[in-house]
Amino acid sequence: MYSRMLRVLAVVLVLCLSVRTVVAEDRMESQADEKKQPLAQTQQSLALSGDEPILSQEVTEVAVDPVVVSETRTEKRLSQSTGSVHVITREELEKRQFPYLREVLRDVPGLAIVQTGSRGGTTSLFTRGGEADYTMVMIDGVKVNDPGGGFEFANLTTDNVERIEIVKGPQSALYGSDAIGGVINIITRRGSGAAKITGEVMGGAGRGIGSSMVTHQQRVSVNGASERLDFSGEWSRMDHGGTFGLNNRFKNNVFSGNFGFKATEKLQLRSTFRYTDSDFQFPTDFVSGVGYLPVDPNQGQERTLISFANSARYRMTDWWDHSLQWSHLESRFKFFDPRDSIPTDSVNSHTDGTQRRDVLDYHTNFRVSEGMFRDTTATVGVEWQQERLSRTTVGFSNESTNLSRGNRGYYAQVQGVWLDRFFITPGVRVEDNEFFGTFVNPKVSGAYIHKETGTKIRGTFGRGIRAPAFTELTGFPGFGIPSNFSLRPEKATSWEIGVEQDLLDKRLAGSVTWFHNAFTDLIALSTGLNTNIQGADTEGLESSLRWRATNELTVSVTHTYLNTEVTEVGAGQSFGGLFTPGGRLLRRPEHSGNVRLDYQTDTWGINLIVLGVGDRVDRDFASAGSPRVRNKAYWRADVAAWHVLGKFDGSEWRAKVRIENMTNTRYQEAFG
Repeated sequence: MYSRMLRVLAVVLVLCLSVRTVVAEDRMESQADEKKQPLAQTQQSLALSGDEPILSQEVTEVAVDPVVVSETRTEKRLSQSTGSVHVITREELEKRQFPYLREVLRDVPGLAIVQTGSRGGTTSLFTRGGEADYTMVMIDGVKVNDPGGGFEFANLTTDNVERIEIVKGPQSALYGSDAIGGVINIITRRGSGAAKITGEVMGGAGRGIGSSMVTHQQRVSVNGASERLDFSGEWSRMDHGGTFGLNNRFKNNVFSGNFGFKATEKLQLRSTFRYTDSDFQFPTDFVSGVGYLPVDPNQGQERTLISFANSARYRMTDWWDHSLQWSHLESRFKFFDPRDSIPTDSVNSHTDGTQRRDVLDYHTNFRVSEGMFRDTTATVGVEWQQERLSRTTVGFSNESTNLSRGNRGYYAQVQGVWLDRFFITPGVRVEDNEFFGTFVNPKVSGAYIHKETGTKIRGTFGRGIRAPAFTELTGFPGFGIPSNFSLRPEKATSWEIGVEQDLLDKRLAGSVTWFHNAFTDLIALSTGLNTNIQGADTEGLESSLRWRATNELTVSVTHTYLNTEVTEVGAGQSFGGLFTPGGRLLRRPEHSGNVRLDYQTDTWGINLIVLGVGDRVDRDFASAGSPRVRNKAYWRADVAAWHVLGKFDGSEWRAKVRIENMTNTRYQEAFG
């Protein structure tokens, strides 16, 4: 089997040869009824590149302590964080070579990714067993979730990303609704050094059902900085051949930028933006008595996401600063299924929807600059938010919806520091919403660092909420589901306790965290009406171990144990099977984890990831009554490597290769 794999890989490497040219003075991937097929999706890609030698820089410092901002809205060292914070740096993104964020997030303990169908199919994230709409996603501090917390991870790429900060547990005390389970903040790269223009062309292929799954990408970026100005911009396009030969492809365009201006020594201005548009076509349609088959020749969906922010930071003194940011989000969705010979397509049907959000946020920070309480920081802020929905559906049901709601949030937080060993961070936010009224969300976290042994003990308690989505409020009257504007927010009460330990002069680092979440007032369809009737508990243990064996070799192991239980179903649950009293929540594995080996030298490097996902409870939507089924466990291995070919005309050229699912494992992330 492996000899055949090597022959196939050799052919692919020849066919997919691509060149990345870097010019400068010194260097120049919907659910919408699609179900994943139980096949192995193996893809390989190769590139030649002339690039900034990020990976080849010799690492002499074993321990890295990055600055993070998402946990507290202020800059602080990761070692001083009091919650569960995970940082993925640009260097790590370069090593793994994954073009989409969903693949990177699989490595993080406590996060479960589920993709339906081929690339472009609906991709969901479950944080610590919570619902798929419980994690707030931000790009440079801009909330990009749909109102109500939903977010499509299928087309979110790693282009122009400097780092990703993940904060697990309820963060509503700072960020309000939708941060009920955690926060992911994607931070765009800032420009540095002399102006540079970088171009890249990549290609790859795989094996599907009647499809070669050809993939190719083009990318152009500009980057640079002067004494007062920095800028970074990038455009990329990816085209993916789908699993099926009929009507199955995915196209994704991304534009992103980050521009900063130092107006004075005290005043800094910054503008960031990200534009993504995708086109996903899929042939799967429901055939009575059979299930989902690839028979539809013209069904598809289009998505567009536009986010931008303008911010100003004014540092009045060394101990007092002000921050003001205005941000805008526009999320467009279009589903189309023209009339054809398929029995379920007897009419032309399409849905067009746009959701918008405008946010104005102001906060100020006061710091203690000396003494035993040095670095203690108090934050006070206020946020104004307006959300709007416009949606039109034509076909079996003709509907038009326009809705708007406003929200004000008032928040305060203190980051207490004593003797640089004891850290405590209490905070609270008052949410005042036009629809569901006033809610108070508190949180307190603390940590103690015993420097002599490299031990850190931390704990957190907090509450969070998720506001009802517009679709839950309006229902679908054309399908017999009326509106319900009396819905309350879904709620979470959570706590965790963790221990982190450094050994062998910080070459060996381990972490364990036990968490518990109680979710109440979950919204579900009951006797034909969306109602707050359900509840669930989740708890588990997250563990990780990282060993830098040498300056070149690093070995990392993670594991997550997750137990989920439905605590309340409510009377009259519609479309039975989603919640079963005492049963597990769907699509959350009880056990998951990965092993990663990373070897980097001055001239070459390789990164191997073996991902393991335990069995999950799911539903067979193709069978009568959609019975609950068990989706079996699987292992998957991915590898990425690079090699320096030499230097030509001042540019360093490298060959890069990435193989996904290199062992050709057959698995389904979502049953069907």
